[in-house]
Amino acid sequence: MIADMLGAQKHEIPFDRPLGELGMDSLTAAQLSADLEERFGALVSLDRFLGEETLDQLVSKLSRDAEAGPAEEFTA
Repeated sequence: MIADMLGAQKHEIPFDRPLGELGMDSLTAAQLSADLEERFGALVSLDRFLGEETLDQLVSKLSRDAEAGPAEEFTA
């Protein structure tokens, strides 16, 4: 989803680089957040896509939280 929004190929998105360094702006982050909520029921705050968190870290956190129970906002 991130690759599509950034106009990149999936293999061009590094899993170990902060998401904020990938060239995502606040509008793209807002759209991605809305798409994730609609598709997976995951509420992800915009600052997670614009900060220092890596894609690996975000995926791991979302996976753990999904196993734990119903969707809540993932902010930390």
